[in-house]
Amino acid sequence: MYDGILAFVQGTEDKLARLTDGGDTIGLKVPLTVGDVAFLTEELYNGRSAITGIPTKLVLVRWRRPKGSSMTVLGEGKDIQKCSNLRRSDLVCMTKEEAVRHEKEVFKGKKSLKKVYDTATIEKVEALLEEAKTYEALR
Repeated sequence: MYDGILAFVQGTEDKLARLTDGGDTIGLKVPLTVGDVAFLTEELYNGRSAITGIPTKLVLVRWRRPKGSSMTVLGEGKDIQKCSNLRRSDLVCMTKEEAVRHEKEVFKGKKSLKKVYDTATIEKVEALLEEAKTYEALR
């Protein structure tokens, strides 16, 4: 299950890097482990979508569209390394269907979170992200 969620994050970050950077994303790495995914999904989000509370078909996705580039590039030529600038505290647990909608509206459609979600949902997610920042500082 967690490998699948990590693969979803990798795929979403690749698409997002192509949107924000418009360049080559081959070899893009995501700074997450299966352990990070398990912790976020089970401990922080209690195995449920932060949006609806549904416990099935869960994935992790960025909450906000990055303001600039979503990728850091180090080196050049054969020694190039591409890494997503994703942090654990950027990720929200959603069902796959919710994440696809989120990606379409927030990332591709550039809609604000206020146009996509109600105030209660935004406040709930923001509180969870603050909690994630606390855990991130300890890990």
